[in-house]
Amino acid sequence: MRNKKLCLLLLLTSCGSQIAVRDNASNPTALEEVRIALLDVRQAYSKQQMDIDLLEEKLAKLSPKPLNRNLSSILETRIQNLEKLTGQIRKDLESLSSHAGQTTKSLTQYRNQINALDKRLKDIAELKGTLDSISKAINAPASSKTYKVRSGDSLEKIARKHHTTIGALKQANGLTSNTILIGQELRIPD
Repeated sequence: MRNKKLCLLLLLTSCGSQIAVRDNASNPTALEEVRIALLDVRQAYSKQQMDIDLLEEKLAKLSPKPLNRNLSSILETRIQNLEKLTGQIRKDLESLSSHAGQTTKSLTQYRNQINALDKRLKDIAELKGTLDSISKAINAPASSKTYKVRSGDSLEKIARKHHTTIGALKQANGLTSNTILIGQELRIPD
């Protein structure tokens, strides 16, 4: 825009100076003044042109270089693909998070069920132990005779006195050794 104004000013000045020269051809001072004015306008135009060139160079340095159209297209495609991939990954993460919550809830329910089953198994084990004790008591040979151990007794003396063997006495009373205590009640096998 400035270039156009300067060109127009230069054109008008030169036309005016030609007119002034024709009119004042006999006046050498006026002619000299027009020439000086014309030189001033040319110098101002040159200075303006140099300033414009410097500003254009600075602007070129500051602005980024234009990208190759193919490279720009490739980059746009890659960016779009990355955005799609990012969206898909976000959806997958949300889905996994939802499944993780459901899995945690299911695991908690299974733990509660396992704890309930463990309690039932413990109750069953206690019941089995009680039933085993009752079964042994029922299946044990019924002995109407018992003997209370006194001072000086031994399994051998008790067995002879009741016409049985030491092994039978041990088996009937669940003894693993020949040791007996005073006041202990022993069943006498039939």
